[in-house]
Amino acid sequence: MLVFGCATQRGALRGNGTALTLIDPRGVPVAVGELIRDRTATVLIFWSGSCPCVRRYQQRVEALLERYPAARVRAVGVVSNAGETLADARRVAAERGVRLPLYGDPDGRLAQAVGARSTPTVVVLDQRGAVRFHGWIDNERAAGERGREPWLDRALEAMLAGHDRFAARTPTYGCAITRSLFGDEAQRCCTAPP
Repeated sequence: MLVFGCATQRGALRGNGTALTLIDPRGVPVAVGELIRDRTATVLIFWSGSCPCVRRYQQRVEALLERYPAARVRAVGVVSNAGETLADARRVAAERGVRLPLYGDPDGRLAQAVGARSTPTVVVLDQRGAVRFHGWIDNERAAGERGREPWLDRALEAMLAGHDRFAARTPTYGCAITRSLFGDEAQRCCTAPP
């Protein structure tokens, strides 16, 4: 079991998840299909306030927001950990000056649908909701490591240019996304009778 650090994970894709609902930064439910509308690419960055890998990549994510035109590329953070509320994640993000808008995935259903098992896994959806990229931002597991390959940038540049000559699947590293074993049923079935 890995408690801290950046473990390698390779999970299979399990669908596009466009019918699923997230909680937007205002607390309003929004379908993933609404997020991808009118965008060439929607970048879902699975985010956790407690993951050191997420923190280490904050500057690169912020640069991503500036580098790509918002009219064509939307980037959002997705908070899927069972033990981390959207409010908690937003508080940590505000303390760190994170500009990436955070959306809640309270039951982890989107993470499960797209095979995201760690933070900061990145999943890029096209305007039809197809998963076009699943992986990490780049191959740098340790800060300052030589030979950096910008996997996400290559995917986005190719998508914006209208071709698919990029690695659609790359390894992912990071902190495991935790899931509830019981979902909503835990509150109803595990309480003592009156």
